[in-house]
Amino acid sequence: MNTLHTDGMVSWKLKNTMDAHSITRYALQKESGVAMNTLRGMYDGTTKRPDLEVLDSVIRALRQISSKEITLANILEWQA
Repeated sequence: MNTLHTDGMVSWKLKNTMDAHSITRYALQKESGVAMNTLRGMYDGTTKRPDLEVLDSVIRALRQISSKEITLANILEWQA
């Protein structure tokens, strides 16, 4: 059996995206309806198991606030 093994890791880019668009956690919380503690964990990169519904809400809110085409790639990245 062939097994692909990598030492890569998924990491958060939310802080970078928010900073690039001058979006505060407060503004994102108000627009998304996501709990501040949840956003704080995503922003600080400490959340290990993101919820798909939360990610969807965050992306939709970021798009609304920034008027930009924000995608999952602006929130998470895989680093080798």
